[in-house]
Amino acid sequence: MKPVLKLIRQALVEMINHIDSGDTTENEEELNEALEAINKINHGTRRYSKRYLCDYVLHCSESCFNTYLSMGLIPPGYKELGFKELRWSKKDMKAAIEYRKTHS
Repeated sequence: MKPVLKLIRQALVEMINHIDSGDTTENEEELNEALEAINKINHGTRRYSKRYLCDYVLHCSESCFNTYLSMGLIPPGYKELGFKELRWSKKDMKAAIEYRKTHS
């Protein structure tokens, strides 16, 4: 195993131990950043709810999100096992983000 992979593994094991013991002090923003980094390493495509994307990515209302959806700036959402609502990736928001930048 490569030395860097050993370090990543060790850090993840330590993180799991802290989580299991309830000994974590990270806030929600830090935890979200950690999750994104882990997903990036794992080549996973993280999907988010409409509410999350409105609040933290697009900084808009749900009705504005729906408008972008009807304009075709946001693709139709994905059904994901275990979730009733549709989900999107941050990459799906690219056109809407650009639109917001040019029309603000």
